[in-house]
Amino acid sequence: PAPSFDVVIDLTVVTNNVVFTTITANSEQGFFCGDSDFVTFVTGLALPPNVPTRAPTSAPTITPLPTPDPETTACQLQAIVSCDVTNAAGLFECDNIVPPTSTQCLTGGVPRELEFIYRGGSCPGSTSQPFACNGIADEDEVWITIISENQNILWNRITTRGTFMDLRGIDNSVDVTISTVENGRVGQELQSMVFNTTCVASSGLRLKDTFGALELVEFTTGSGNSAVVNAAFANVEITYGVELERGTSTKARVTSASSIGGPVGSQTPTTYPLPADILGPRDSYVFGKQTEVIDLMNPGGVNSFSYALAVSALSASNSNLPCSDTSLVEFTV
Repeated sequence: PAPSFDVVIDLTVVTNNVVFTTITANSEQGFFCGDSDFVTFVTGLALPPNVPTRAPTSAPTITPLPTPDPETTACQLQAIVSCDVTNAAGLFECDNIVPPTSTQCLTGGVPRELEFIYRGGSCPGSTSQPFACNGIADEDEVWITIISENQNILWNRITTRGTFMDLRGIDNSVDVTISTVENGRVGQELQSMVFNTTCVASSGLRLKDTFGALELVEFTTGSGNSAVVNAAFANVEITYGVELERGTSTKARVTSASSIGGPVGSQTPTTYPLPADILGPRDSYVFGKQTEVIDLMNPGGVNSFSYALAVSALSASNSNLPCSDTSLVEFTV
């Protein structure tokens, strides 16, 4: 049964309460795992005893102004282009992507995070570190298991070629097994290796060096609230979407949506299928995503990127009332 406990709360005082739980465990094979969660709630200002208790009811929905007539009011759209950097330990924003200040991890100790890309390849790779490595892994889809020296499971899943793998919980070394995928499960072993992950010269943790089928593309060092990330690539994800402009209620039927995005001078245009449903005040719709992998060590002369979306629609209650909007995201590396 789940553990429980009782707490006496003074309802005459407004109190912010936090309950935090941490669970750790070891599997039968000796692997360590853990998780934590918390919940917050506010108590206080109880009703006087002479006030009768009634069943709670939902608060009425109100608007600051009279609701517009949908037959005579045009819809208003908000085109959305969002930009996220999905790697680099979460320390990069699209307006703050910088080349690495160091290409080799030489700070001593262990890094806070290492990031590899599954490229496919044979042993031993291009790294200067001598390490145990056997086999060849060159399939487009494999199962990769990475376990640290202290038995932390850093990665254990189906992995496709080009996938960025963020590894946290690094210690002195990692044991890597790359296998085929059979019916969604681990199949035949293709490649195995064990190599050091300490930030010393002998480990050869140099950006873009390969360890068998894996390419090292980022290392993050530091302690406490201080962290320094050195990344060979920025994995940028652009999301194109639309919703009604905040504060408006006239529903809309989208009639066209197109984007153009990429490095300035070689952008890719895309026309999207239209949403089947009418767009309401609480709805949002994602047309699609675009991924840009930017080489921060060899940008090739292109360092400006631009992504634009244009959306048009007709008011759902009156097709004679159109609306449209555009959105643009630009950044420079």
